[in-house]
Amino acid sequence: NDYLARGADLTGNADGKSGIVSVWLRLDGGDDTAQYLIADANLRVYLVRESSNYFNLRGFTSAHTVTLGLGTSTGGYTASATWLHILSSWDLAVPGSGKLYINDVDKTNVTTYLDGSIDYTSTNWGIGARVDGVNKLRGCIAALYFAPNQYLDFSVPSNRRLFIGSDGKPANVGTTGEVPTGTAPLVFLSVVDGAAATTFATNKGTGGNFSITGSLDIG
Repeated sequence: NDYLARGADLTGNADGKSGIVSVWLRLDGGDDTAQYLIADANLRVYLVRESSNYFNLRGFTSAHTVTLGLGTSTGGYTASATWLHILSSWDLAVPGSGKLYINDVDKTNVTTYLDGSIDYTSTNWGIGARVDGVNKLRGCIAALYFAPNQYLDFSVPSNRRLFIGSDGKPANVGTTGEVPTGTAPLVFLSVVDGAAATTFATNKGTGGNFSITGSLDIG
């Protein structure tokens, strides 16, 4: 029953063609059901583990025309004690620039990639579920980074090393998530060693804090 909601748009948010997502995830259950990691109130932008057990990242214009569709190409992802690192970036103005990596392996399956502006601006944002609490994630999230209107080419290994080390461990992205691009993302949620699980809702990025529905625990 646990998820986060912003209750408003992300501070400083704007529509655009590019973006970056990085998140560490452990799936603890709910195989064959849709589970949302990030979603805006209008479902114009979201990252979901579909009922097919494949990941899907989608973006839409304000007219709800799909302009971004990136998914995993092979292998469904089901409950496991193994943590997954999901890393994706896109610039719709540059054909072929969209990438989606799982644990530093290119799993990109492009279903839609059109030069159009994604409707990032919204009235609310959900983490670990849609904003109405539907399709909750059954698992654990760590170091969630979401940066609309920023871009790094993740086909370049050194850019991936900014988020995941060659040893498969998390990289230090900085106190506010500023290290990879030099600018803090709108959303950077994490818990530092020894801090309470509730501090995950305190956004270290620039987009404003989230509120907790239910309760958070250290997984």
